[in-house]
Amino acid sequence: MLGNRVEKRMSKIIEKQEKAHEKERPTILVAEDDAISMKCIKGMLTEAGFRVQTATDGRRCLNNVAHLMPDLVIMDVVMPNLDGIQACRLLKADSRFQRIPVIFVTGNTDDRTLKSAFSAGGSDYVRKPVSRIEILARVRTALAQQRMILQLTEEEKLKSVLETAGGICHELNQPLQYVLGAVQLLMLDVPLHGEIYNQLDAIRARVEQMGGMMHKLSEITRVRTRKYVGNQDIVDLQGSIDDSRWPSKDEYDR
Repeated sequence: MLGNRVEKRMSKIIEKQEKAHEKERPTILVAEDDAISMKCIKGMLTEAGFRVQTATDGRRCLNNVAHLMPDLVIMDVVMPNLDGIQACRLLKADSRFQRIPVIFVTGNTDDRTLKSAFSAGGSDYVRKPVSRIEILARVRTALAQQRMILQLTEEEKLKSVLETAGGICHELNQPLQYVLGAVQLLMLDVPLHGEIYNQLDAIRARVEQMGGMMHKLSEITRVRTRKYVGNQDIVDLQGSIDDSRWPSKDEYDR
């Protein structure tokens, strides 16, 4: 009986780990109308550990992108209904998908074809017949560049937010100091520990608390979040301050 319970619990743990690992695997959408080429490319990517979804023409590719939000698109240049270059141009015209890298697959590597592919927004290209070494190298490079771009974008957003927060803290500091001074003066004119005195003292404590929070906010250079009501992520003020005061592991390694 105990053994069955342990076995069930272990199965749930393994299943949870597998699902977490599955989420971490990049999703690649392959748009290719040739069945043999599609099977070949899909097999190479799947064997390398990527999640692969497929489309057989440019129109279906665009529909799948909207549904799947893949990490990368591999697209044949020549396809029915909507060719790869037209599909890529439409993809890049949509702000939701502009940052998804597109790698073209083509048998035509003449200057005109490549110029059209890159002008449409392509990140790279792979020649047909597709080489396993080449396509995996191109895919990994594109994904690494994409991660770097996203990281830099987030850092720029964070920098902007922190600069704004610092400016707000600076602007609020003077009014808070005025309120604090006024409350302290009023406390001198009322009986010690009376009801009014205690209420003023409570106001003083809250004002000082606000001042302390603003001082902490102005020290933040890195942000840590924590779960709040409704499973929302909010800024963990003290955790962010601790992270900002101490170097990260990467900074130590330097």
